Amino acid sequence: MAVTPRNDMDALLRHAGLSLTPTQIDQLHEGWTFMAPQLDRVRLYGRGREAEPGHIFRPDVFGTEEI
Repeated sequence: MAVTPRNDMDALLRHAGLSLTPTQIDQLHEGWTFMAPQLDRVRLYGRGREAEPGHIFRPDVFGTEEI
């Protein structure tokens, strides 16, 4: 995954409706440089979102008697 340029990050945050200070945006952009390579490793071998059970677990399918 290529490094996201700062101006692209700004556009993505605006599109998401987030109201952040310049310092917060700097911190997110800096953190993304570490997160992007991790996402690349998780997505190896064509694995999709379903490879992470936390993305597909639905607690509502269990009845209250099991809680």
